Amino acid sequence: MHSPSELSRRQKRFGRIIKERRDELGLTQLQIGDLGGPSAPTIRKIEDGDAAISTTTLNKLDAPLRWLPGSAARTYAGGTPAADEPVSARQPGESVVAGPDSIRFELADLTGLLAAAGRLNDAVEHGRTTDPQVVTAISELNQVVSKLSARYATAMLERNGGPGRQLHPLVEMAFAHLLEVPAETSDPTELQERRYRRWLAGRSEDVDAATEAQFRARWLAANVDTTASRNGGY
Repeated sequence: MHSPSELSRRQKRFGRIIKERRDELGLTQLQIGDLGGPSAPTIRKIEDGDAAISTTTLNKLDAPLRWLPGSAARTYAGGTPAADEPVSARQPGESVVAGPDSIRFELADLTGLLAAAGRLNDAVEHGRTTDPQVVTAISELNQVVSKLSARYATAMLERNGGPGRQLHPLVEMAFAHLLEVPAETSDPTELQERRYRRWLAGRSEDVDAATEAQFRARWLAANVDTTASRNGGY
């Protein structure tokens, strides 16, 4: 358990890091909330070092600050954050357009997109369209749909799988094609995502200690939101 003085130092340090990152991104406290993060009053308390921060709030900070999942929690515990992408340098006087890097959408939107993509693929398979540009566009759409489906599968596996959990056969069957042994890919991020899904499903055989720790931290960060919501907190 941390002493009051140690907790205060940790909160002050964390608040300073949050403010520096927010300034680096050119975001206001209100914009952090607009991007899915904590409200402006909560951000103000965090930056002032006056807030005892719940895991729910920590998880909400990663996306608007463009940090990898779990970075805020790791930083609050005394570590350092990992940026999702580098912040490009701005020239003096250059205008900045602030906008979200990601948005939340309803599951019905994803299923609707899947259905529409399925109809387009049927049209290609049955020869109802042979225009090369249309066929190429449908192929590109399939890649986007595939990525969205994979992200949904990852979220479902985080909720239902992981260490100490027996994955329900229906969940495993629904995402069987996403749990196959990862093939070599030119995208290391995609390869890591495939390995993570297999780890969540208890199928991973070649995960080293460092990767195991990374996967476990990510899984814990994905699950603390529900627990913290039940227990209260910011």
